[in-house]
Amino acid sequence: MNNFHLVVVTAVMLASPTAVRAQSIIRSEQTRTTLASSIDATGRTTLTASVTSERGGGVPGGIVRFVDETTLMVLGWVDVAHPSLVVQRLPPGPHRFRADYMGTSNYLPVVVQPSQSAVVVEIVRVMPAVALSSSENPCPSGAVVTLTAAIAGGVGIPKGAVTFRDGEQVLATHVGLDRAGTASFTTSALADGTRWITAEYEGDTVHAPAASPPLTVDVGVACLRSSQLHAGD
Repeated sequence: MNNFHLVVVTAVMLASPTAVRAQSIIRSEQTRTTLASSIDATGRTTLTASVTSERGGGVPGGIVRFVDETTLMVLGWVDVAHPSLVVQRLPPGPHRFRADYMGTSNYLPVVVQPSQSAVVVEIVRVMPAVALSSSENPCPSGAVVTLTAAIAGGVGIPKGAVTFRDGEQVLATHVGLDRAGTASFTTSALADGTRWITAEYEGDTVHAPAASPPLTVDVGVACLRSSQLHAGD
């Protein structure tokens, strides 16, 4: 079904005794706008709109406006030919994004009508820092060692849990954070040698998942080196 809206414009020419009428047909074309969004590991949000005409093709021109309904802010304006916008430093928490195609009358006799996308919800999270420490390093074989992960976020005290790993081996999973944002795990089962320990934070509604740099823990290595030195005296 043809959904074109026709507007007839009549002009009357009065320059001569005989009036002359000229008619021009203006066609109103409806549009549809959709919005997609994504957030990368650094917290940058990419918004991409797509605007199509009622016939299924693209539109000849116009501007797209991106709006954050949560903060009531206009995030930016872009040409419909390149309808993508990258936004940084948004406040943490849920955000309701919308794209508005503003329409255009620059291509008469076609008037391209404006349209609005559905709302897309994204949760913007802060990238926290994860610091890992060992109660004893180096340590003798079979020693009781407490590994502590401290999660520091830019907004409030992080919640959630931590997984401790020795290389690819899981030492402890889903160890809950306390009220200070730290999680501890005690073990006497670290294998001899240089261990590469990491702490992986699972994230919460405000803070993104993150991992600590590897912490090298020497187990039994210092004692072995000491005995070798004494044997060589």
